[in-house]
Amino acid sequence: MLRFRIRSTLLVLLLAGCAKDPAPAPNAAMSVSMLPPGESQAICLASVQGESAVDLDLKRTQAKARSLPSRADSWVASGRGWVRKARWSADPGFYVNVEGCAAQALRVDPGYVPAMELRSLVLMNNHQFESARALAEQILRRAPDSVIGNGTLSDASLELGRYQQAAQSAQAQMNAQPGMAAFSRAAYLNWLKGDTRSAKLFIRDALMDRNSADPEAAAWTFVEAGMMYWQQGDYDGADAIFSEALRWVPNYPAALVGRGRVALAKGQSMEAINDFASAQHQHPLVETAWLLGDAYSLSHDTEHARQAYAEAERLGRRGDKFTLALFLASKNRNADQSVRLLEAERSSRGGIYVDDAYAWALYRAGRFDEARKASAQALRLGTRDARLLFHAGAIALAAGETAEGRKLINEALALNPGFDMSGAAEARELLASASQPLAGN
Repeated sequence: MLRFRIRSTLLVLLLAGCAKDPAPAPNAAMSVSMLPPGESQAICLASVQGESAVDLDLKRTQAKARSLPSRADSWVASGRGWVRKARWSADPGFYVNVEGCAAQALRVDPGYVPAMELRSLVLMNNHQFESARALAEQILRRAPDSVIGNGTLSDASLELGRYQQAAQSAQAQMNAQPGMAAFSRAAYLNWLKGDTRSAKLFIRDALMDRNSADPEAAAWTFVEAGMMYWQQGDYDGADAIFSEALRWVPNYPAALVGRGRVALAKGQSMEAINDFASAQHQHPLVETAWLLGDAYSLSHDTEHARQAYAEAERLGRRGDKFTLALFLASKNRNADQSVRLLEAERSSRGGIYVDDAYAWALYRAGRFDEARKASAQALRLGTRDARLLFHAGAIALAAGETAEGRKLINEALALNPGFDMSGAAEARELLASASQPLAGN
């Protein structure tokens, strides 16, 4: 009964007060380029290393694709196997194999919806959000109840800052197939809107649908739940949830990072170092290297901190320009480069987190009026994120809005006092400075 009530009111909760979505970019590419036939087949049927249940299942589907190459569904089955392997191993490089399988299936049947769905997952993995959005719309014209089509359209719209479309597509997915994926999307969308109560109800429903046959999906959902508690400063609650994720998938990188965040917020530097280092070894990311550097800094190990921060910059320049730009702005390094990176990011991506990072880069560059406008956009949904509140408060102080600035910074620290090691320290310094009387008074 509760599940039906929440499901029926998803759009009301999300759309009230939201600004109209921006128009989609014109002439967006509908798909990634088609791989040559021999290459796509070889990539799809590439040798699978390992003997896990995921690996063995993938090998079985590959054998079927070899024996039935004229069946589009046999290629799709292998593609889905590669998706599971990518998720289980936390290695997005396997999406190259997914694309090979999708290309083979589409050669057999150019309008085959399951193959188009696979390709939409590749586009999302490659951060080609506008192309993923356009392809998802193609899928839904052929199959309006496509669960993956609606999920991809929701996720791509979210990354583009098209929140109404994201909510509508999440609702369509919910209507077609309520379950863990749909409830998880609803949880995150409601959290973005500032409705933490509904977000927790949705994530609870998602976890009720966990399945021992798919432990990675359960672990990921536990991580999403843990982050909600961490964002609210409930570190013990978050730690327990991240530990449950690790029970489902031992050494799961996302859960290790979550547990490391808790340790860092509690000042437990060695525990944080161990978790971040283990996660980074398995799945190197800009943000994990950044957090590892923070943990080393907390332990006064300046040389290892320097190395971790250098790794964050190296990884960012290689592929994740958005997180690199936020890192540079957060550490007050090379503000002009951070602004340039985010201006490029804004040409293909949108939403409150892009607005917030851009606002913070502009603040570091001393462009306070522009920063104020971007920060207001970042707060437009009412998201309960301490980093967003801190940035808005610091920018308000710089613009001379002392009372508003202090209010926002105090709110950030009350919500999540350990939201970011250097950010929280800077927040307290700004509050102390704002409390001092002006010279001559």
